[in-house]
Amino acid sequence: MDAREKYYKREYVVDGTAARKLQVIPDYERDYEQIARPRVVEQPKAAPKLSHGIDFISMSLLVAAMAITLYLCYNYLQVQGNIVQLERDVTALEQELDTVLAENAALEDGLNGQVDWEQVYLTAVGELGMVYPNKNEVITYESEEKGYVIQYQDIPE
Repeated sequence: MDAREKYYKREYVVDGTAARKLQVIPDYERDYEQIARPRVVEQPKAAPKLSHGIDFISMSLLVAAMAITLYLCYNYLQVQGNIVQLERDVTALEQELDTVLAENAALEDGLNGQVDWEQVYLTAVGELGMVYPNKNEVITYESEEKGYVIQYQDIPE
């Protein structure tokens, strides 16, 4: 009795639309034939010749690239250091400016506190004969630059 016949006898036999379809038994003979065939052993391929090192041109290019990289890194670090030092200098100068401005404001307040403006007015009007100008005698000057105006000559009448 063949394996197929054994298989078919075990299956249910039902007619009609609800009948199961018979499955085909795999062909084991083919598997045995594939196993029984002698395997062909591939000959190992010859390994490519390996160089014993790196050639002179490649080594010189590698050394040049490393030198350039190190030089650029050194310059970058030097520039970064200079920037940090300049930032520290700017901070120190700003603090010094703040200190000088505070001292200047304190000295100016001290000087303004010492001046008696009533005495200045009385001296200017009484002893020097100064008077307030009329509206038509006042000449205004608008400077383009901020600062002060130096008068080298008297203003003509």
